Amino acid sequence: MLSRTGGAPTLAVGMAKILSSAIGGQGMMAFWYHFAILFEALFILTTVDAGTRVARFMIQDLVGTFAPRFRHTRALIPNLASTALAVGGWGWFLYAGVADPLGGINTLWPLFGIANQMLAAIALTLCTVVLFRMKRQRYAIVVAAPASWLYICTLTAGLEKIFHPDAKIGFLAHAARFSAAAAEGRLLAPAKTAAEMSRIMFNDYVNITVCAIFIALVLSMLGFGLVAIRDALRAKSISTRETTDELPHLRAVRA
Repeated sequence: MLSRTGGAPTLAVGMAKILSSAIGGQGMMAFWYHFAILFEALFILTTVDAGTRVARFMIQDLVGTFAPRFRHTRALIPNLASTALAVGGWGWFLYAGVADPLGGINTLWPLFGIANQMLAAIALTLCTVVLFRMKRQRYAIVVAAPASWLYICTLTAGLEKIFHPDAKIGFLAHAARFSAAAAEGRLLAPAKTAAEMSRIMFNDYVNITVCAIFIALVLSMLGFGLVAIRDALRAKSISTRETTDELPHLRAVRA
């Protein structure tokens, strides 16, 4: 680990030890280490790429509600503007994590974990709704059970990250601790200046806002999902299918 500080090399070394113990032995350590590093780099790059493109589509769809021309995904100006907003958004969070005296891993990682599992809960909710709309609700427990567990875990974690009285857990308590120290003219480690104290408090409030938005989005998706399930139960016929009929214009082309 000499001269290889950071989470990526640490994970790569751990993976290399595990993989080399199973395949190749000590002589394959270097190979597995570089394999793990490459795996991490590709994972990060593809995640950022996919996330940016999805964010662009969401921005265009949202802004298109008020400006319909913004929804044109082949138009250059809407594409450039929404891409700039998406890249600027995650770029700012990257900068905030690097500039935070606590370190980005301590500031942003809890939100990443919550958001990741909340996304899984939303995906499983969608699967549950599809099964009910296909009139195959007897199989819905397969996805509804893990979705329920994820809702319980992620919502609990989100609320604790905001409201927990322990400053090591709750963002509000952490911000209040630094705010009280700043009012008394004291500096709390790792902050070395008043500006760094202010930055830590500002990032706490950003995290609170983002976490609250996550919770609101997940609860709204749960509400819409329950409404869709209710409507599917009331319907007498299947309201969705695994495959759709061929579109009319495609039938015409084939003809």
